[in-house]
Amino acid sequence: MKYSKHVFLSIPTLLILFLSCDQKEIGIGIQTFQISDENIADFDEVVTSIEFIPLKNKSDEPVNLNCSIWNLKVTENFLVYTTLCNPESKIHLFDLNGNYLKSFARSGDGPEEYQSMQGVDLNQDTLSITAGGGIIKQYHFPDFEFIGTINLDEEAMFIPYFTKISATKWLTSPIYNGKLDENGKYNLYKIIDSSDGKSFELPVSTTPLTSEISEGEFTKLGQSYLLNYAFSDTLFLFQNEKLTPYASLDFGDRAPSAEDLQMDGTQLEATITSQPFAFNMGKIWQTDSVSRLKTFALAKNPNMDIANMRTFPIHEVFINHNTKKVTAFPSLAGWSNGKGDAKDGFFYDVLRTDDWLYALENGSLGKYGEQLETRMRELKDFEDPILIKYQVK
Repeated sequence: MKYSKHVFLSIPTLLILFLSCDQKEIGIGIQTFQISDENIADFDEVVTSIEFIPLKNKSDEPVNLNCSIWNLKVTENFLVYTTLCNPESKIHLFDLNGNYLKSFARSGDGPEEYQSMQGVDLNQDTLSITAGGGIIKQYHFPDFEFIGTINLDEEAMFIPYFTKISATKWLTSPIYNGKLDENGKYNLYKIIDSSDGKSFELPVSTTPLTSEISEGEFTKLGQSYLLNYAFSDTLFLFQNEKLTPYASLDFGDRAPSAEDLQMDGTQLEATITSQPFAFNMGKIWQTDSVSRLKTFALAKNPNMDIANMRTFPIHEVFINHNTKKVTAFPSLAGWSNGKGDAKDGFFYDVLRTDDWLYALENGSLGKYGEQLETRMRELKDFEDPILIKYQVK
């Protein structure tokens, strides 16, 4: 099971102002948001509008949409749902009403194929897939015609998060490879130029505890990128090849100490059961000046069972940067390996069967529960997922 990490910064010349500052000091001069259990409300008190969209499978020879590792991207015309359960990883295309259109899979050893699907990036009409060994396979979207292969980073055996940020440059967050600097830390993000192979690491370093939760994540914000990672108390903005603090997250006396952040994975698993601290899990989305994060133990669950991830106290936290208001509700998907989307003021998630069944059985949706029950009748297979599209206050 992957758990979590904390970040320590070493800012180069472009950010010399922040050199020698710890994370609390970095927060000076930027918006600081208090995050606590006082922000938590019921789902139907936080969500102002919602739409449930069943992903309707094809009737003849239905495809397998049930995968614990998934990625959702929403375009102007399509819902692009990727199931990353290798060796059966596939990309499934639906219209905006959830009607199945087609699936794409091209695993293999040929020049137009990928050996595995580690991550996906959709940039207008180009679909990019990291295939292992720092290799990217590119296909035209939505017809999936092969474009070519990019040898991006031979040192990175696994790149789950990546995106193209210019004609030849890529922002990547490769999986931790075990290599540490003299301070026992490693950098989370790397910028790579595919035209000449040159690269540089962003000055965001962390202890190995980070990799127990996930790699660094990011979301597009106009022409910039908002960065987040587990245990961080700061969101960062990457713009014009410069990294600056964007927002400070204050968990008060529930924040983990510097000593806590030196734990190894075994110690963390033993500690996390008692939920002594609340922390940022590193997920990030933003739309219409509202950032969405996930937290662990914002409110403790006295009945948490380490063997049952459904009992983990996970909350979706929303930060409105205009009103400076923070709201939160218990996560419907919980500790998930899925990655939703955010677009045009709406947040998108995929609820797998266990997720929406649990939500209905426990009344988690409040007044929206009946709406879900009505839409789930459209599912062709009980195990098919349901997409939720919602706005928050």
